[in-house]
Amino acid sequence: MTTNAIEVTTAPLGNDAGNGAVSPRRSPWPDLLGLAWVVVSAVVLLAPALSHGASLGPYDWLDKYGLTRVPGAVVQDIHGDQIIQMIPWTQLAWIQVHQGHLPLWNPYSALGMPLAFNWQSATFSLPSLVGYLMPLRLAFTAQVLVTLVVAGTGAYALARVLKLDVLAAAFAGTVFELSGAFVFWLGWPIGSVLSWTGWLFVAVLLVLRGGRRVRHVTLLAVVMAAAIYAGQPDPLVVLVLSVFVFAIALLVQRAPLLGGSGPILKPAVDLVLGVGAGFALAAPLALPGYQIAGNAIRIVEGSTFGRQVAFPLQSLGYLVFSGLNGAGPNLNPTYLGVIVVVLAVSGLCLQRRRPEVVALVAVTVVMGAVAFLQPVENVLHALPGVQAVRWYRSAVPMMLAIAGLSAVGMHLLVGAFRDRLVRRWLGVEFSIAAVVLLLIGIVGARGLTSGSESARNTGIAWAAVETAVGLAGVGVLALVSRRRVARDRRGPVVSKMVGMVFLVCVTAFLVAQGAPLWHSTSSYGAATPGEAALQKAVGTSLVGLGSVRCFLVPGLGIHPNVNILYDVDELAVYDPMLPRGYYQSWAEVTRQRPNSAGVARISSYCPAITSASIARVYGVSFVLEAHGRPGPRGGVFVERIGHEDLYRIPGASAATLTPTPSDGEFPPLRASGTAVPVSHPNPASWKLETNSASAQTLRLRLTNVPGWHASIDGKPLELESYAGIMLQAHVPPGRHVIELNYWPSTFSAGIVLAFVAAVILLLALITEARRHRR
Repeated sequence: MTTNAIEVTTAPLGNDAGNGAVSPRRSPWPDLLGLAWVVVSAVVLLAPALSHGASLGPYDWLDKYGLTRVPGAVVQDIHGDQIIQMIPWTQLAWIQVHQGHLPLWNPYSALGMPLAFNWQSATFSLPSLVGYLMPLRLAFTAQVLVTLVVAGTGAYALARVLKLDVLAAAFAGTVFELSGAFVFWLGWPIGSVLSWTGWLFVAVLLVLRGGRRVRHVTLLAVVMAAAIYAGQPDPLVVLVLSVFVFAIALLVQRAPLLGGSGPILKPAVDLVLGVGAGFALAAPLALPGYQIAGNAIRIVEGSTFGRQVAFPLQSLGYLVFSGLNGAGPNLNPTYLGVIVVVLAVSGLCLQRRRPEVVALVAVTVVMGAVAFLQPVENVLHALPGVQAVRWYRSAVPMMLAIAGLSAVGMHLLVGAFRDRLVRRWLGVEFSIAAVVLLLIGIVGARGLTSGSESARNTGIAWAAVETAVGLAGVGVLALVSRRRVARDRRGPVVSKMVGMVFLVCVTAFLVAQGAPLWHSTSSYGAATPGEAALQKAVGTSLVGLGSVRCFLVPGLGIHPNVNILYDVDELAVYDPMLPRGYYQSWAEVTRQRPNSAGVARISSYCPAITSASIARVYGVSFVLEAHGRPGPRGGVFVERIGHEDLYRIPGASAATLTPTPSDGEFPPLRASGTAVPVSHPNPASWKLETNSASAQTLRLRLTNVPGWHASIDGKPLELESYAGIMLQAHVPPGRHVIELNYWPSTFSAGIVLAFVAAVILLLALITEARRHRR
């Protein structure tokens, strides 16, 4: 059989799509089984962790900090951001939604922070929407599982759009969702954003093929909006770059100079329309999120925060042989395995003339260069507006492209096993892998600890198993092709069985690599005695932390953001959209550099409250200090909680009234005031009543970000900045009712824009459907 026969066997990928031909109706059962495998594989990855508890997350990470500290505890998880950001925000959003509120505001961190628009909480994303349907303890688990399923089904759909068989599609979906680079970012919005890569590639392919134009543009818009709602903008930049490379690679091949044919301008315009419509649909998040980001210290002053070195070039070898340097998957998140790489290379070499294969290769090369070549990262980092992008995350789209190529190889293995060239390619590649493994074994491990040597040996063992399975499978196909069985129905059955063995082996390897990264708990929400005692003592009052730095072991109180889980307000926060006003305010109030106040890094704010006068400026009613250290000057000792002492600050309040000077200006920064009770009709609103015989200045310990609106007796009340980060307003004499609500005008504009875009797309779909019927 010749190479041309391979082309005929597999058929040009996607050649018959969009040409108006009516394809025979196929049974849905094969696809249902293929998708079931993808979903089950995702569950199997998490099963070891879920066997210990249904609530996923690195809860043992808290065992080393403050009131949650457990002496002698061994912390295994490295994914601390999940418990100190994602899980608390997930709980807060879930509670607010179940109370009937939009999850717009976080009242527990610092002096309050935007929740929906902080570019990481992803309160409007598909995983979050599914999480709202679950019990609270399962909300984060559901988000992780949905993210895996989105990634796997997207890669599956991409393979099917490429006209690959069900087994190849299941292989692509499993490889991508369990790949090292993707699994490493599960639980972050990074993984949620990049999980849509496969679906975006599907939409791009359909748009470029033509046919139902509006339907395909709408699909692209919806998927792009879903990726934006998923959260973080820097992986979104990586995602858009990969889609751009994929689309350009397909369009360029249509140029007559390269011997191609087909329309270029019209599908390119459709792509632009689809992406633009996607951003319009996501405007309710994008517009206020962009407004908040414009004043975030991470963006304004932290241009080097996202600067990271690329993956070491030798990490490319770990795509095939995991753990050769002695590091486990948590430090080498680029593993795929021998079988995947061999099938990908075979698919590339044997189908290199296919436009879609060329496009997948382009994505692999470009995104691989971005992730693994430091000079390329240096050039990208120098570009304006993207300094905070961590470009090594480009390894995730690269994994999808390799998964797609490996699916092409699997399709050849199953459908063209009789072709000697196919078997020869596979046999040579698996033989090369065996030789390399032999050389690695001869060289041996040098300078590694026992634990590193164990990780290395485990990686080599898995590579040896995959290589042996690969060689055996190719041998079986070679044996079958020489017998009469190759000419009857048994031949394809044998080739499918070999493909299924490859799929099972790859799934087992990837699960074994990724499963140890996950842990869980069966006691979600259980407070330690110290946390319970603190909440009982302070109620809804704001708690500050003393002279010991936050974010450093052993810490104080409850780790910033984790306090959300236990209904404790802390003047501390770890948030990517932290306003730079917090740093400026601290310098203005204390005349100290922010770092001397315990601020450990950009996106973090944890000032050391050392005096009652400073505490009153920020409305801090209680201060925690390590036992044995002096408490805040002017504070009153209350009780000892665990290894910490709790002090009360007389006169501190979230809202105060201070007499306005005769010149009508605002009072001095530290002028004393009378406490005003505050109620909260919902998490994003304040209500208070004032009664005074003279003009007063109302000072609110509330973060001054765009979106807060105030009224006095139903009429607009002008708000001004106080201490660089809080709010204040002039209040006339008499009795007044003052209300504040958080609802950014850009949020309203975004809703209108998204509604208009949705209506236009819907009307266009209806019109296209009517024309199609006629």
